[in-house]
Amino acid sequence: MYRARLSLAFAALVALVCIQAAFVYWGANRVNDYAQHSRLASDIQAELLDLSANKQRLRVWAMQRLMNTDAQPEQRERLVACMVASAANLDDLVRRDLALWTELVRREGVSMPAEVPQLVGVTELLRDNIQAVEARLAQLVPLEQGADFPALWGELTQVFDMARGRDLRELINGAIAHQRAAVPVARAATERGLDVLRAQAIGMALITLVVAVVLALHLKGRLQRPLDRLLEGTQALQAGALDHRVATGSNDEFDRVAQHFNAMAAELQQHRARADAARRGLEDAVQARTQELSAAHDTLQRLDQRRRQLFADLGHELRTPATSIRGEAEIALRGGDKPADEYRQTLARIVGGVDQLTRVIHDLLLIAKAEADQLVMHPAPVDLRALLGDAAEQGAALGAEQGVQVQMLDDPEEGCDGSGALPTGLVTVLADADRLRQALVIVLDNAVRYSARGTTVRIGLQGMAGASGVSGVSGAVQVAVVVRDEGIGIDADELPRVFERFVRGRRARAHRADGTGIGLSIAQAIVQAHQGRVDIASVPQQGTVVRIVLPLVAASPPGAAQAAGMQPRVLA
Repeated sequence: MYRARLSLAFAALVALVCIQAAFVYWGANRVNDYAQHSRLASDIQAELLDLSANKQRLRVWAMQRLMNTDAQPEQRERLVACMVASAANLDDLVRRDLALWTELVRREGVSMPAEVPQLVGVTELLRDNIQAVEARLAQLVPLEQGADFPALWGELTQVFDMARGRDLRELINGAIAHQRAAVPVARAATERGLDVLRAQAIGMALITLVVAVVLALHLKGRLQRPLDRLLEGTQALQAGALDHRVATGSNDEFDRVAQHFNAMAAELQQHRARADAARRGLEDAVQARTQELSAAHDTLQRLDQRRRQLFADLGHELRTPATSIRGEAEIALRGGDKPADEYRQTLARIVGGVDQLTRVIHDLLLIAKAEADQLVMHPAPVDLRALLGDAAEQGAALGAEQGVQVQMLDDPEEGCDGSGALPTGLVTVLADADRLRQALVIVLDNAVRYSARGTTVRIGLQGMAGASGVSGVSGAVQVAVVVRDEGIGIDADELPRVFERFVRGRRARAHRADGTGIGLSIAQAIVQAHQGRVDIASVPQQGTVVRIVLPLVAASPPGAAQAAGMQPRVLA
C-alpha cells in the first residue's frame, strides 16, 4: 500500500534527523566544555596577575609609609579591597574549573592535572595572607631617626610572601605558569572539538540527503503512474468526454480513487443527458420573456432614477431655506425683548427666505416636469458684497444651531490668501441674485455642517486677474467668493467626484448620516450658468477652501441691464 510506504519513508527520515540531532548535541556539549575550560584558564590567569600586581603596589605603599612620604590610608584600603575582590573571584573560578575537570574525568576518562586541586588550596592561603597583610599594614607607622629599616622590611616581606609556612610567590608564579600553558592547550582542544563536530554534522547531513533523495525517487516512481492516469481522466472530463474511464487494478489507494472517479463520470453523464433535455425546454420559454423583461426593466430604471433625483433635490433644496427661516425666527425669539426695528428686519429676512423657498419649489417642479435639469435665470447687475453679506447672515443662522461661527472678512486678504485687492465700493457682477445667493448658502451650509463646534467659517472676496474681460476694479477682471472652514476636509481621491450627484465622501458619511450629496452639483450648475466656476481645495482634518469665481462688470446705473437688451433666460 502506498500509504504504508510513505509512512515508512517519513519514519526513516525522522529517525535520521533525530540521530543527527543527538550527534550534534553530544559534540556541542564537548565543545562547550572545552571552550569553558579555555575561558576559565584565561580568567584565572588574569586574576592571578591582577592579584600579584596589587600586592606589589601594597609593597610600594608600605615603603612610602615607612619613609614618611605621600602614602594615604585610602590608597591602602582601595588596594586591599581590590585584592579581596580578586581573591573571591579567583576562588569562584578555581572551584568552577575543578567541577569542570571532575565532569571531564567522569565522562571522557581523562586524568585531572595535579595543579587544579592544588590551586584550590592556594586560594585559601591567599585569603589568610590578605588578612595578615591588611592587619600589619594598618599598624605601620613612619620610621624614626636611627630605626633598623632592614629588619622591619624583612618582617614585612615575610608577611607579604609567606602564609602557613609556604612561599606564596612560588605558588602564585607556578599557578600563573600553569594557566599560561593551559590556555593554548584548551583552545586547541576546542578547535579539535569544533572540527569533529563539523565533520559529524556534514556527514550526517550527507547521509540524510542521500536517503531523502533515494526515498523521493522511489515514491515518485510509485506515485507518478496512477497520477498520470487520474490526470488523463480529469482532462477528458474537462474536454467533455464523459464516457472516459480510468484504468484500475493496482489494488491500492489510487485504485479506489479511480473507481470513485469512474462512478462520478457515469453519474455526470446521466445528469448531462437530463440537463440537456431540460435546458432545451427552458431556452424557448426564457427567450420568449427576455425582451418583455428587458423593456420593463429599462422603463422601471428610468422611472426610479427620476423619482430618486426628484426626492433628493426636494429634500436638499427645501431643507436649506427652511432651516434659515427657522434660525432667523429662533434668534428673534431668543433672549429678552428687542427693538421693533430688529424684529422688522428679522421678519423681512424670513419673508425673503419664504420667497426663496417658493422659488426653489417652483424650480424643482419645473425640473421634474421637464425631466431635465433646468435653472431659470434673471441676470442683472448685482452688488456682490451686499449679496455676500446677506448670504453670510443666513449662514450665521445655520451655524448658530451647530455651534459654528460664520465670519465675513472686511479684508479679503485676511485668511483667504487673495491675489488681488478689492476696493470698498461696489463689486458688480451680472447675476441672478436669488440663484447666486442660493449657491452661496449651499456652500456655507456644507461648511457649517461639516465643521466641529467652536470653529469658524470665514467668507470674503478676492480679486483675480483673468485672460480677458472687462474690469472696473483695480485691473482685476474676475472676483472670487472664498469660503474657508476648519472642518473634516475631503480626501484627495474623492475631490474629483464632489460635484457628482448623490456622491458623499467617507468623512462626510462618518460625520453626519443625513444628506444626499446633490448640494454642490446644484451650486456648480448655478455658478456655471453665470459663466463662472467653482474650485475646491481641501486637507483632511484641517479644512476646505471653496472659491466661486465670477466675471466682473463695470458699475451700471439702474435699468442699464434692460437697456442693454438683457432678458430672462433658461440655461441648461
